[in-house]
Amino acid sequence: GSTDRFVAATRQDEMLERIFGLRLIDQKVKRQFEGDLEYRYPNLIASAFPDSETGIKAALLTVESRGERGRAVVRFDLPDFQFNYHEYDLRLDDGNRVVVLDWVDYLQGERFSDGIGLMLVKAAPQRPAVRKLIDFQNVRDSGLFQFTELLKAARDRQAERYVDIIQGLDEDLRRQRVVVLTSVQLAKQIRNRRMLRTALSEMAKYYPDDPLYSLLLLDLYFPTRQYEAAYTGIANLRDELDIPGDAAMEARLSAATLVLGRVDESGGHADRALELEPGLELAWWSALRARATGGDFGRAVEALDALEKQFGYTLDRPALERDPGLAGLLGTEEYARWREEAG
Repeated sequence: GSTDRFVAATRQDEMLERIFGLRLIDQKVKRQFEGDLEYRYPNLIASAFPDSETGIKAALLTVESRGERGRAVVRFDLPDFQFNYHEYDLRLDDGNRVVVLDWVDYLQGERFSDGIGLMLVKAAPQRPAVRKLIDFQNVRDSGLFQFTELLKAARDRQAERYVDIIQGLDEDLRRQRVVVLTSVQLAKQIRNRRMLRTALSEMAKYYPDDPLYSLLLLDLYFPTRQYEAAYTGIANLRDELDIPGDAAMEARLSAATLVLGRVDESGGHADRALELEPGLELAWWSALRARATGGDFGRAVEALDALEKQFGYTLDRPALERDPGLAGLLGTEEYARWREEAG
């Protein structure tokens, strides 16, 4: 429940160097950030982790090393069966202690140091700094001005002004990574679902195959029933992370293949999820739906039993009738026998 040891495993001077990098940050902003960092640093690092009153629930998925350098992948379990992944860059110091250099946050769609660095650029965006964010030459002055004002609107969380500006941007500026990602992050910050749907649609339009955005795009693909795209996105993220296995990903792949009608494949993913992590609730729900849809009612009631005993559900007839995918299970002998034994 504490990030103190993690903060201690980072090196403030090295992180600062990564944050500044080659970015053209306003000197006043830079000096103020450096001056406040001694007091702000622990909170700055801690802000990257889930904020939960019940503590942080995480699963270490892999650790690899070669010489003094290494990497680790951690999954964070969030409310409502959501998940995030961090991929850490590591090294050993002279005392053989693990140092955390930086990390990619897949729910933010960026590296931690890049996010802080861009925040500092947005604090006082000057023309040379803004021009450097754009991936083509010869930006017109009018476009550069709009781009700068867009960053300011995002900085100040002025959603209406942000939308007005972005609608007037040329296509070559709208597709810029900083614009696409900023739009998504702003919509999430102000909790504007309509704006988020539009921003994610832009992300899917310009960067559909980028694993860095795969996790973010699931919030578009599943609600809009783009299940094939959801499946591909999860698979891309799994390949990018290069992990031996993750129960949460397998459970989500099970859900995607089930709605695509690939029932046997869905059951296989669910079984793999349970093999990897028997205590993951989403894995049991995936197994229940895949087994019930496939007519494997004996194993479906095993999942029902686990959900009741491990996670405190009461899965009687009124509860299951609300889920059309489980309605067929109610009339089976297996369910009747289990319900009678369960009481």
